[in-house]
Amino acid sequence: MRIAAGLLFAGLWIVGTCAASRAGSAFSGVSALLAQSANAWNHGDLNTFMRSYEDSPQTVYLSSTAVVRGYAAIRARYAGHYRPGRMGTLSVSDLAVRALGSDYAVATARWHLARTKDAGGDVSGLFSLVLHRTGGGWRIITDHTP
Repeated sequence: MRIAAGLLFAGLWIVGTCAASRAGSAFSGVSALLAQSANAWNHGDLNTFMRSYEDSPQTVYLSSTAVVRGYAAIRARYAGHYRPGRMGTLSVSDLAVRALGSDYAVATARWHLARTKDAGGDVSGLFSLVLHRTGGGWRIITDHTP
């Protein structure tokens, strides 16, 4: 009985350790992706910014007024709304990441876009992302930024 209880405890400890490791790995990977994404944005580099999204027709962006389906359509939406030199400075704070298995995660955070008055002024809000770990790293598959 003691041996069985010891084995059960050891098994639960291993599962818990693996889950904690997965969560830490997801947080560091997603955090790095968002930092690279913000850096690209802040340099007016839409092509590099878009690398944070999975290049798939199933990738989805939800704003407060529209659902945009597919990587190409999402890129076109960004290109139509933001111009280099007028994109502002993007920052992300209060990031929380929850691993959903080893290859998927959900992230929530605050975003702030500092822009000149002529470029539309400062804006900020909250977002949620569903991400997929690919061979190339974490990629956004669903972006809800109202």
